[in-house]
Amino acid sequence: MPLNERGQNQARCLREPMSRVQIDRIYSSPFLRALMTAEYIKGDREIEITPEKALSEIDCGLWEGLNRTEVQARWPGMIDLWQYEPEKLQFPDGETFRQVQDRAVEAFIRIVRENPGRSIVITTHMLTIQLIIARLLDIPIHDVWNMWRLENTSITSLDIWDDGKFEILKWGEDSHLPAELRNNYVRIAGFVQQNFSA
Repeated sequence: MPLNERGQNQARCLREPMSRVQIDRIYSSPFLRALMTAEYIKGDREIEITPEKALSEIDCGLWEGLNRTEVQARWPGMIDLWQYEPEKLQFPDGETFRQVQDRAVEAFIRIVRENPGRSIVITTHMLTIQLIIARLLDIPIHDVWNMWRLENTSITSLDIWDDGKFEILKWGEDSHLPAELRNNYVRIAGFVQQNFSA
């Protein structure tokens, strides 16, 4: 699905703050809404946008296109796994949270290693981002929903050093969004992780 009207308005708000950032490459989930967001970030600059399948949203399999009531009727109790025990959820004909995390983290590390000293933008999806950061911070999948929710088009920034250690500079920064396009959640930033090397 493309960005809806709210999503387009949020993505437009990225243009100004991202125009002030040096960007060497943009990698994006191949989903249309992520690619559209990448185009807003790119603006008029000559920057390559590289679709990366491993950065896709979770594949919900047979859940796709169904509402909560329909899912509950077909797979009783499975929504409870989604909410309370996501590490145990296997979407019918879809993915597990672990599979998404493994592929997304592998892609993230590869992108970092292929671009030493460069400023990279990755446009992807809320759960994909949270699963990447959860792995980097050694947060178990069970607790992924306890991380503060990321608003669409929020900015999470990491400084990654040559030895692979990193600092989270911004987590879910959304000050570029007007109040009507922003959720008021507490943001987490300033994590310095010394025990993980990319």
